[in-house]
Amino acid sequence: MARGLVVGVVLLVAITLYSVFDCAARPRDQIAALPKWAWILVILLLPLIGAGLWFLIGRRRADGSLGVRRTTAPSAPDDDLDFLRRIADDVEQKQRRERRERGEFD
Repeated sequence: MARGLVVGVVLLVAITLYSVFDCAARPRDQIAALPKWAWILVILLLPLIGAGLWFLIGRRRADGSLGVRRTTAPSAPDDDLDFLRRIADDVEQKQRRERRERGEFD
């Protein structure tokens, strides 16, 4: 029981410190909703909740968007239409080459 409590407190302190340092080191244009000093107060006064709010709504990425980074790229090659078109073009070129080598023409 005591060991779990110690681990929990250490994790809470680590998350809080990371959040405070992340906020303090971040340029003003990458901070949303509140001024930097207010975010630091929120993180310190409400450690777990403040850190969660900081990571969800306080951090602004360099491109100006908020929150967690989401990828817009296809998740698999067969979801990428450009990739599928390139494969189809490669197959078509290969078939044309083989027909030319056999003496057949398009």
